[in-house]
Amino acid sequence: MGFTAQVLVIADEHGPVFAAADLLQDRGLPTILAETDQSARTAAKDLKVDIVLIDAKTRESAEIEELARQLKQDCGVRPLPIVVVSDRIEQSDDQLFASILFPPIHPAQLVARVQSALRLCLMEEEVRLRAQTMTELGHALRLSGLEALDDQPISVLFTGGPAPQFIALKNALEQSGAEVTAALTSFTSFDYLHDKTFDVVLLNVLKELEPAFTIAAAMRRNTRLFHVPAVMLVDPTKFEAVDEAFSRGASDLVHPDGDMDIARQRILNLGYERRRREQVKRAFEAVRNSAVIEPQTGLFTPEFFARHLANVTKQAKIIDRPLSLAVIRATPPPGIHGAHVEAARKQFGGMLRHLVRAEDMAARIDPGVFSILMPGASKQPAEAAAKRIAGVVECTAFEQGNDEKSFQLELEVEVLELRPRETPADLMERAARV
Repeated sequence: MGFTAQVLVIADEHGPVFAAADLLQDRGLPTILAETDQSARTAAKDLKVDIVLIDAKTRESAEIEELARQLKQDCGVRPLPIVVVSDRIEQSDDQLFASILFPPIHPAQLVARVQSALRLCLMEEEVRLRAQTMTELGHALRLSGLEALDDQPISVLFTGGPAPQFIALKNALEQSGAEVTAALTSFTSFDYLHDKTFDVVLLNVLKELEPAFTIAAAMRRNTRLFHVPAVMLVDPTKFEAVDEAFSRGASDLVHPDGDMDIARQRILNLGYERRRREQVKRAFEAVRNSAVIEPQTGLFTPEFFARHLANVTKQAKIIDRPLSLAVIRATPPPGIHGAHVEAARKQFGGMLRHLVRAEDMAARIDPGVFSILMPGASKQPAEAAAKRIAGVVECTAFEQGNDEKSFQLELEVEVLELRPRETPADLMERAARV
C-alpha cells in the first residue's frame, strides 16, 4: 500500500531529477515543480507538501542545508523529509536530510528513495504517537537497546569473484569503520543472508551480470531482506544494463575506478538509512508491551486502540494527512459454534498482526470484529490493502477438532476514511453502522 503524498521537486528542466517528476506522477505521487528557492518556499507555505526532492549537483553544501531548514520551518508542524542529489553534502548529526544521493543517478532510483523516505517518515511519526498513547495510559515504554545499533559498525556483504576494485573498496569501507564480509559464490551469499541480516549487500557485476541480478531479485521477493540495499559494483565503460539493474532491485551502482570516496560514501549512506529503519522497527516492537497487547491474538487491546485513535485522528487533522479505518467482521458458517468459533477468530487475529504494515494498528474491538487504523492512507489504497488481507484469510482453513471437517471464516470488510470535521467517536459510530 502506497503513501498518498505530494512531492515538491526543486530542479531545472534538465537531468534525471526533473525526469523523475513524471515517473513519480505515474506512481501516484503528484508533484509540484519549483525552479527557484523562492517558489519552493512559497509552495511549502501555501500547499500541502509531504516530501521535497532537490537537485543540488551544482550548489554549495551550506546553501542547500540552509534551504532545507527554511523549508522545514515553512511547513510548520508537518514532518518534511528531504531527499537531495549532490556530491558535496554529507549527512549531519541532526538528520537534516532523509536521504542523500550522489550523481549519476537513475530516475527509478530516485523514485524508490522518495517512496522509502515517505514510508520511514510515516513510521517515525506513528511510533512517536504510540509511545505518547502508552504514556497517557500510564505504561512505561522501555526503549533500551535501540541506541546500541549506533555503536555497531555498518555491515557489508560482498558477493562475487575477487577483483582489485573490490579490495580497494573493502579497504576504504573498513577504514571508515564498516565490517565487510566476502562471499565468493551465490550459494555462500545466500547462506550468509540466511544466517545474518546485513546493512548493505555489495554485488560484483564487473565480469558477469546474472548472479548479481538473481540475488538482487531474490532479496526483493523476501520480506526480511526487502529493505536491505543492494549495491552493484560495475564498470561504467562496459555496463549497459542500467535500466534492468534497477528493475531487478538494485539500490545504487558504484564504480570505484572513479572517485573511491564517493563510492564508499554511497554505500555507507544506504547502510545508515537502513540502520535508521531498523531502529524504528525495534521501537515498534518496544511499544508492544504486554499491558497493551491481547495475549490471545497478539493484537492491541480495545482500550489502547480507542485512546490511540484519538491521538492519530488529532494528528491527521493537524497535518492534513489522510487516515482510514478498516472494519473486518469474521463470521463462521452455519453449524459452527462455541470454542471452535473463538479459536478461529483468535487464529485470525494472530494472522492479522503479520498482514498489516508496521505503522498500521490492528485490534479486536468485539469478539468477531477487528479494526485496522491506516495512517497516511486514503480510502482507495486502504481498500486495496483490506482486500489483500481478506484474500489471504479466505484461503485459510480453520480446524474443528476431532477430525471434523475444517471450515473458513466469512469476512465482511468495510473501509472508512476520516472526514474533515469527524471526531474519533463519530468515526467509530459510523463504523458500527456499516
